[in-house]
Amino acid sequence: MKKNYSVNINALIFSFILAGILIGILVAAQFQSSVVANSFLVDELNAQDELLESYEKDQKELKSVINNLKEQIASNREQIAQYGNQAKLEQLEELKVKLGLSKLSGSGVRIVLAESSNKQLNSNANLIHAADLRDLINVLNTAQVDGISINGHRVIFNSSINALGSDILLNKIKISSPFEINIIGNSTMIAGKLSERKLYPDLFDRISKKEINFSIEKLANINLEAYDGDYIVKYLKND
Repeated sequence: MKKNYSVNINALIFSFILAGILIGILVAAQFQSSVVANSFLVDELNAQDELLESYEKDQKELKSVINNLKEQIASNREQIAQYGNQAKLEQLEELKVKLGLSKLSGSGVRIVLAESSNKQLNSNANLIHAADLRDLINVLNTAQVDGISINGHRVIFNSSINALGSDILLNKIKISSPFEINIIGNSTMIAGKLSERKLYPDLFDRISKKEINFSIEKLANINLEAYDGDYIVKYLKND
């Protein structure tokens, strides 16, 4: 009877020991699991902080890039505006030159047209008329010249050359023989146009017959004054 009781006690003790071991194993496993979980959470938080810091750094760099681009755009716009203004000024200056509002210098030709002093000639044949000057100017314009003046007065697209009795008016200013005509342009082309009889047959014929004195000279430098008349649009035409 005592032997059975001793066996039961030993079995009970073994059961307690086994249970204790199992409980220890479970507690240790739970502790390790808690440590791992806590360590993972810390690593994740650190990674998030690093990512946030990286985002903030990238954002600052992007802001710097954007600011630099804005400055470049503003600078380019200013340069474009300045270039546009300069282009407009250049166009205005070109227009002024074409209209004769600016002084002009360059190479070209000087023509001197004068009435003959030979009294044996027909009195009308040796006179220079307003129509003769208009014909001559029209011929010169076909040579695409840059500028023309007669006796120092600028001739432009709307210049009037009219007769008032025996007088000739250029832009309402009286001019008289000898007529010094200065032309800036291609001297070879100008001379070529002046050699074409059909362009101004009457004047060409009287020049050929020496009824009118005519000379032509090529010059390296000619200066023309700016036009100072009105701008009423007219055409050079014969009376």
